Order: sequence, then C-alpha cells, then structure tokens
Amino acid sequence: MDYSKKKVIFITGSLCDGGAEKVMSILASGCAEQGANTTLVVLREKKMVYSLSPHVNLVQIKVGKSKFKLIRRIIKLHKVLKYSEADVVIPFLPIISLYTLIANRGVRKRIIMSERGDPNVKYFNNKLSVKDRVGSFLMRDCGLFGKSYKMVFQTEDAKNFYSKSIQDKSTIIPNPLDISNLPEMFYGERKKKIVAVGRLSNEKNFSLLIKTFNEFHKKFPDYILYIYGEGKQREYLEQYINNLSLTDFVRMPGFISNVQSKIVDASMYISTSNHEGISNSLLEALGMGVPTIATDCPVGGSRMFVKTNETGILIPTNNSERLLEAMEKIVENKNYADQISKGALKIRNELSANEICRKWLDLV
Repeated sequence: MDYSKKKVIFITGSLCDGGAEKVMSILASGCAEQGANTTLVVLREKKMVYSLSPHVNLVQIKVGKSKFKLIRRIIKLHKVLKYSEADVVIPFLPIISLYTLIANRGVRKRIIMSERGDPNVKYFNNKLSVKDRVGSFLMRDCGLFGKSYKMVFQTEDAKNFYSKSIQDKSTIIPNPLDISNLPEMFYGERKKKIVAVGRLSNEKNFSLLIKTFNEFHKKFPDYILYIYGEGKQREYLEQYINNLSLTDFVRMPGFISNVQSKIVDASMYISTSNHEGISNSLLEALGMGVPTIATDCPVGGSRMFVKTNETGILIPTNNSERLLEAMEKIVENKNYADQISKGALKIRNELSANEICRKWLDLV
C-alpha cells in the first residue's frame, strides 16, 4: 500500500529508556521507512538512546531552566501542531496525552491515544508519582480519553477496563519487534547464564527471581544470573543479594542499549513481573529463541505470546515454586529447551516492525 500521503506526528517524553519510549522510536522509524510523512516530537531535553530512521522529522523541544518549563513545553508543542500539515497526532502515556490535548486547543488535530500498561495499577496504585496519578485520573475519570479520535490497546484485558464508549472506538495493536537489529537464534552450547531485563522497580519483582535463583544455585552452582536495567531498587536488590551470599553469582550491569547481544546465547530469559503491558525485552527474547519463562501477569501481554510447551513456560505471578520447576526443566531437558526456543521464533514474523507499523498507518 502507498502510505506517502499519510502525515502523522508521534509525541513522547523522551527517548532515553522505558518500554513505551522504545516502541515509539520503532513506530516512528517504521512509519517513515514505509513512506509516511512522520514527525517525532520529544518533549524533554534528555539524551536520546534509542535510534531513529533518518527519514523521521525529529523535533526536540528545549525550554532551558525556566521555572515555567511545563507551560513553555506545551506552548512550543502547540506551535508544532499548529504549523504541521499532519492530520493525526499519536501521544503515548497519560501525562503526555494530557499535554497533547492542551496543546491541541484551537488546532483540532485528530488524536489517537494509547494505553501502554495495566490500567488497574495506574488508577489504584498509591506508589505512582503524583504527576502520573494526576495524569491517569484526568484521562479516565475526567473523561479525557473520550476526547480521543481513536484508542489503541495492547491487550483485550486492558481494553475491557474502560467504558463501552471507549471500547467502541478502540483497536488492539501489540508492540512491534524490530527484527532488523535483533540477532538470529543462537545455535550451539548455551552459556550457563540466566538473564532478566527491566527497570529495577517493584513491579518487576526481581526479588522473587533472586530468591528462586538462590534455591536453583544450590543444585546448579555453575550458573550466573544477570539482571540488566537500572532503577530505584538497585540498592535494595544489591543488599538482598549480599544477604543471600550471592554476590559472585548475581550481577546487575545496569542499562545496556545493545542488551540483545548480551542475552542471545543465554540458557534462559525470565520475566517475573507482577503487572506489565507487553514487555519489549520478553518479545526480543522470544524472537531470538532464548528459552523463556514469564509470569502470567495483568494485563495479559505475556499470555498472548508465551504458550507453555510451545513458545516458553507461563507461570503464576509471585510463585517461587513454579518458577524453580520451570528453571530446572529447561536446564535438565535440552530437547525441551530447544523445542520451545524454535517455537518462539514465529514471533519474528507475527510482530515484525513492518507489520505493526502498517496496522498503525491503516488506522491513521
């Protein structure tokens, strides 16, 4: 299909870390590569880690050290929208959607909004920042999601959280998998390395992974656990590792932009999240054929792609016993591990960036 007449603006807070930000970079690049006139607006002056296609029109808003940063950002975003020929604007995350709605006053672009996580947590979790809670409250309880032209959800469970009026104008589009930068499946003797990837935060439940690895280590002492990512729980997790005398066997290298190359030859990938939209690192692990274990957490993203005995092993949330069983099964049964590895590779076609970007452009 010819997408050369499509004109779209994507809006994100940053391109430095975070799953939604990574997806935004893939979508903007993919839409531009397919011929659409694509602009990406980055609202904050943070260093950009995720790469973009040279065909993307990048606008990074800079406001300096003004006391009125937020107001100046919205004013500058308003000018971008006002003078753009694009008909459709796509922001991610509630607070960015809120800024976009304000900036769109008097401009009247069509806004496609998107829920990227578990809405139950966003609206009922007191541990969220005040900014995020206010943004979530306004978007749902004050009806601002109703101002959208269309809504996009990652899973049916997330969609079903909202009112019928929202559901009637919504569609399901999962995260894209950028296979252009994804290593092929590793063949050969896998390293005795267990990997996890994600922000070091409470919802990822890395403490459960470390606790279970402690039991696994007693039977399989040659394995090393690597947890890639950065976050507020680093100090807590490091102390927990030290208390279990695992400092030589559990490593946390921090955030690594090319983490795929670090995990492609691992014995297994594990996601222990208590809640999640669709984990990008989980999709990448499946796409590389790394034997995968994931918790069946809300809002059903893992369940969509991890099928026990076919593409990986799906286990209940916060269940150390079932996690340990799954880890031992992968290590002790090489044929089984190879079976689920090869089964997972179909995701490379199912979620290719080209395919997912086409769905977005068709919606536009």
